[in-house]
Amino acid sequence: MKKFDTYQNLCTEVYELSKPEAPEDAYRFYRSYAAESQGLILEPMCGTGRFLLALLEEGFAVHGFDASRPMLASLAAKAQAKGITPRVWHGFVEELQGTEKYDLIFIPSGSFGLLTELSTIRAALETFYEYLTNDGVLVFEVETRRAVPEELGVWRGSSWQRADGKLILLSQLALLEGEICTSIGKYELVDANAIVQTEVEVYKIRIYDNSLDMFNLLDEIGFRQVRVVKAFEREGAIDETDDCFVYECRRGG
Repeated sequence: MKKFDTYQNLCTEVYELSKPEAPEDAYRFYRSYAAESQGLILEPMCGTGRFLLALLEEGFAVHGFDASRPMLASLAAKAQAKGITPRVWHGFVEELQGTEKYDLIFIPSGSFGLLTELSTIRAALETFYEYLTNDGVLVFEVETRRAVPEELGVWRGSSWQRADGKLILLSQLALLEGEICTSIGKYELVDANAIVQTEVEVYKIRIYDNSLDMFNLLDEIGFRQVRVVKAFEREGAIDETDDCFVYECRRGG
């Protein structure tokens, strides 16, 4: 069985404390695609459900999945509090199985960058192509070197207070080698001045400074009308100051 050892319990808690809701501009952007879809929508790597739950509350038919069980548990708890029963499951992007076809598949927040191996990236994109309806749209966001911390090899710290008064300390170190940014995160739960839980996670993110390579790969797989779009402006052009941008592509018939 494939192992997934990031986005565990303390990381998920910090994620919820620091990013409880989807950013307004990003949500409007992806919602505009949802509003144009005529059928089912899929959010791979849906995390804690910031986008998925908001879209469900608006009446969109959205499914989702994620490789992090703690993230999915957080999503389930929020859904229960809202009285929503979402269709979500545990899974990996390149191993998607099912019978439904989707009018829209979207991956916000740079999560696509967590796929770092070229073979995995190709497998994921081929899977998305297979599960799109004819003329279905795939939209996903990637990060550029502008998103990488300026101070590489330097530990940075932050703290987050939970509702129960306990504190989560986060120490982070970023390294860059070629197109891969590695981030080491050390999460420590503090109770009564004592560290009672520690989790260390190593994340790798693929950086996309050259949009052409991905453009060519999408074309090889069969996608049509591939566009590189400024985040989060559907008619905007990217420039060297952008820390992320979006690929918009339509499945060929």
